[in-house]
Amino acid sequence: MKASRHVAIGIAALGLVLLIAGPLIPGGERLVRNAPADSSHITDLARAEDGSILAGTQDGELWRYANDLWTRVNVDLGGHPVTALSADLAGDASKGPIGTGGGLFNAPSGLPELRVRVRDEILAGQRLLVGTGDGLYVQGDGQWLRTLEGISVYRLETQTINNQRWVHLGTISDGVYSAKTEDLLSWQPNRDGLPETVNVFSFVITDGGRLIAGTDQGLFWQEAPMQPWQRLKVGLEKSRMLSLYLESAKSKRAERLWIGSDDGLWRVDIDESGGAPEAEAFAELIQAPPDHVRYGVSWIVPFGDGVMLSAGSVYHYGPMGLKGWYWISLAGLVLLLVGGWLIPSHKEADRSASA
Repeated sequence: MKASRHVAIGIAALGLVLLIAGPLIPGGERLVRNAPADSSHITDLARAEDGSILAGTQDGELWRYANDLWTRVNVDLGGHPVTALSADLAGDASKGPIGTGGGLFNAPSGLPELRVRVRDEILAGQRLLVGTGDGLYVQGDGQWLRTLEGISVYRLETQTINNQRWVHLGTISDGVYSAKTEDLLSWQPNRDGLPETVNVFSFVITDGGRLIAGTDQGLFWQEAPMQPWQRLKVGLEKSRMLSLYLESAKSKRAERLWIGSDDGLWRVDIDESGGAPEAEAFAELIQAPPDHVRYGVSWIVPFGDGVMLSAGSVYHYGPMGLKGWYWISLAGLVLLLVGGWLIPSHKEADRSASA
């Protein structure tokens, strides 16, 4: 005997609610893989001005992530691994300068080909700088100007302080070099306070304008260019800081520093209210299954309310729906079907009413 119309409708309504609510129920923050289908090893990650994410691969492919979809960018890089993407690439990614293991593709107009393995690239004022394992190439008038020969350049960063714009070089074994943008051929060693033969892999600028360097011996910060470096203790003083991303302070939260290391993704809140950046606690490891992160976290970029990172593949960390939400929606679908089946027909309803 079927249930009364009110009971059946109630069961169906509950099913409909569960069906809709399943994917909407918050489940906290998680790390999930979000990579181009069938892509090879991810070697570079950047965020374009339009908010899309760019990913380069070991096989010379370039991918763009926008509107929840990865699409292949039509650019021929000769199969060379992508090693450097400009963070300000927007629109057609195939038209911006792209650093690879075989040279710089799409160099600025009027410049000759640059066929060296590119480590990093950055636009300083109107000049493109290209870091390599054997010095720095600076865009000149119709030519590449070479400097710092013999220095293994790994990372480039710009900083504006007291209306003066600087460029900093992170190197392998030689610490940091710095120069003002009006004279990009005159570089000064900027390593006072850094350990000897330190490797500098990453930089970030704090809300207070201070420069933080990620090294193979932890984090160091500098009040202003050429001033002594000081250690920023976050509990990772013996780790390699391969990548850094700083999330600016919000109304109820301090600055959040995201750290990519050989051990995975870390985060720590930074307080600058006391006149110097200090960690509010030791860095927190973002837990993930052992097979999720098989390589060091080499790039971190902002994405939505979280971050995207590369560690051999591409991963997204941030607020997610409830894990296993589909079971809730499936239960809702079952209740919806049961409720529909239990609703009595008009004849049964009339028979019940006459009885």
